[in-house]
Amino acid sequence: MEQPSLFAEDSPPSSPTRPERIWLVDGHHLAYRSYFAFERLSTSRGEPTQAIYGFLRTLLKLLREDGDCVLVVFDAAAPTFRHDAYQDYKAGRAPTPEDFYPQLAQIKSLVERMGLIRLEVAGYEADDVIGTLAKKAEQEGYPVRILTGDRDSFQLLSPLVQVMLPDGRLMTPEAVRERYGVEVAQWVDYRALVGDPSDNLPGAKGIGEKTAAKLLQTWGSLEGLYAHLEALPPKVRTSLLESREQVELSRRLSQIHTEVPLEIDFRHCHRREPDRLALREALERLEFGSILREMNLLAAPTPAQEAAWPPPAEAFLGFTFDRPQPMWAQWLGLAACTGDRVYRGQPMPGELLHFPELRGIQAKDLSVLALREGVWVPPGDDPLLLAYLYDPSNTDPASTVRRYGAGDWTPDPLERAQATYTLWKTLQARIPENPRIEWLYQEMEKPLSAVLARMEARGITLDTAYLIQLSEELGKEISYLEAQVHRLAGHPFNLNSRDQLEVVLYDELKLSASGRKTQKTGKRSTAASALEELLGQHEIVERILAYRELSKLKSTYLDPLPRLIHPKTGRLHTRFNQTGTATGRLSSLEPNLQNIPVRTEIGRRIRKAFRAAAGMKLVVADYSQIELRVLAHLSGDENLIQVFRQGRDIHTQTAAWMFGLSPEQVGPTQRRAAKTINFGVLYGMSAHRLSNELSIPYAEAEGFIERYFASYPKVRAWIEGVLAQARERGYVETLFGRRRFVADLDSRIRAVREAAERMAFNMPVQGTAADLMKLAMVRLQPELEPLGAHLVLQVHDELLVEAPAEQAPQVARVMQEVMRGVWPLLVPLEVEVGIGEDWLEAK
Repeated sequence: MEQPSLFAEDSPPSSPTRPERIWLVDGHHLAYRSYFAFERLSTSRGEPTQAIYGFLRTLLKLLREDGDCVLVVFDAAAPTFRHDAYQDYKAGRAPTPEDFYPQLAQIKSLVERMGLIRLEVAGYEADDVIGTLAKKAEQEGYPVRILTGDRDSFQLLSPLVQVMLPDGRLMTPEAVRERYGVEVAQWVDYRALVGDPSDNLPGAKGIGEKTAAKLLQTWGSLEGLYAHLEALPPKVRTSLLESREQVELSRRLSQIHTEVPLEIDFRHCHRREPDRLALREALERLEFGSILREMNLLAAPTPAQEAAWPPPAEAFLGFTFDRPQPMWAQWLGLAACTGDRVYRGQPMPGELLHFPELRGIQAKDLSVLALREGVWVPPGDDPLLLAYLYDPSNTDPASTVRRYGAGDWTPDPLERAQATYTLWKTLQARIPENPRIEWLYQEMEKPLSAVLARMEARGITLDTAYLIQLSEELGKEISYLEAQVHRLAGHPFNLNSRDQLEVVLYDELKLSASGRKTQKTGKRSTAASALEELLGQHEIVERILAYRELSKLKSTYLDPLPRLIHPKTGRLHTRFNQTGTATGRLSSLEPNLQNIPVRTEIGRRIRKAFRAAAGMKLVVADYSQIELRVLAHLSGDENLIQVFRQGRDIHTQTAAWMFGLSPEQVGPTQRRAAKTINFGVLYGMSAHRLSNELSIPYAEAEGFIERYFASYPKVRAWIEGVLAQARERGYVETLFGRRRFVADLDSRIRAVREAAERMAFNMPVQGTAADLMKLAMVRLQPELEPLGAHLVLQVHDELLVEAPAEQAPQVARVMQEVMRGVWPLLVPLEVEVGIGEDWLEAK
């Protein structure tokens, strides 16, 4: 059924009518939250758009479900009375990213073009304007909903006024009472006591949420509380006395003013007719194809597109994996694509029917569907794969089709087929600009899609009974760790609550936070990277990290995997994504098997669950230190090359050069330091991070890094050369010409610039390693078929093959030979091979 337009074709009635509900949107808060909530998005020109996209997505959901009368309110540019009253107001917030404000300006423009009322009042913040509107609407008997994440808004709640949080939760007076233990009338006093680091509101020192709620439950208000100080415990009394000025200031700043001078008639606040032309032009420039479709703003077809319809005989298939169809529809699509017969019966047992190639966007996914029904239709040309090689941000069919002017990605299969065909022709015409792209496509990505289709359809056997048992064991270990953490903290608390954990670590145990705060909230970070910096200060940190790791593995793998066994095949079928990463690496989903830990004990125990079928063996081949070998080739460093050519241990030799020792004198500590640096340099490890990793002083870590580059001088020169080329061209590339565009290399914000630099010089190494693995898979597949063996998984630098038990040794030799010889480098590629009943045994 066609989705209704978000905008009615008819204009709203000329005579004023009473809206059913008033929606008040905190525009600035929603935009700022969207900036961080969505992954970084940008146009093909590199213009950041994630704040705009997230804002529109949330707003469109509101308009679709309940958007009769919507007013969007923004903070005014001028300072407000709160800034005048308190110079440090909001000074504790992390600096606003430099690319947020241009997006905010476009959001404001889009709101007006959409026919919505936009409000800003000089001298007042958005919440004061919203508060005034909410009270006025409430007095006139209108139900009101406020869309915001600002907790100050809870003071406005009433039987008619509700607050909708961005995550969809609806806050009412009852919800505040249940969640925080206070009444709405006490909310401002509660905020005054607790404070808010994001607004730099000081509050009362040492008074947390539970204590504040209990005090207000007992004494009713701040006035009642300060009138009975003598009845309070000494510690609380002292805190309230010493913090009285800060509490009163926090109260004044938290109080929303509901008498902002503005006039509005809610009978005239209905959504107006949008400026369709201007709105369409803006959204096309932003490359928001899906939003254009939702708003019913797609442009009419051009004369050239009309002339090209219907699609020629060689048209591409128009179905995609995200829009599953009944199998009969798949057959019709296959027939339309191939010009061949439609097979309407069921194949005989063991019979595999063959069709010509299937051409279309995400052709591999449809090949898998067909293969499960006993029909092999090899995936052929896929324009999305070609577009991905032009720019790895081309991962979505709709936006990619629109980006290259290939039409519209509508739900209609024939229109999709036409758009797919046009996209293919458009990209083909651009190949002379970069001939290496054609090689990557023809020799790597296109044939790989057929290999992956067979892998996905075949799947792998999983020992579900073992996984269930392992999950139970892990559950006991997690409970034990939780009890240890509570013992070390001195009291129980919710270990999964970042706010409670923050209080325990930094307020109660007084661990040093190094001044690090999260960018979104300004709170002290409890992320894994922040906790790793606290290791050694208290044994509770190690227990918390262990608890988190085991909990994540249990919820990500041990509990869900048994439920993902296919009922027909009895095996686990992951889906490999060729366009999921910016470096060219394969990713997997449903389930994601790429993040199973490689070197931890629990990771090894999980691998034991992946087994060979009866009468078969698993053969596992693993590239040894492939990224370091790629670095040696790309940098041309003679010392690094010689180590690998002579078959020496790279970490021992690096340690010998760094510490001025002979290889025989290198001990475990020196080798560990060298190993950390060898891999760390690929990812731009700083001296600060190295000092934490090795638990050594900063100056010593800095010296280690300098000695590393002195040992391998051409590595530093290569890194500098890559960065210089990236700044000049705007992209970096692998040995085979796979490109990644890199922004922010000249950012004025140091952290942003350094992150972009790390991304830039890591991609050629990681991307080349990924390309080598893909080539190995393509060349290995035809060698395995005569042996009755099949590729079943690719994870990290490993390939897993299921082979008849008697053929397993021969398969192992073939795998090692093909993977070693996949491409001539300045250093040899080494491959470790193992055979076993399960992944762990073979590893």
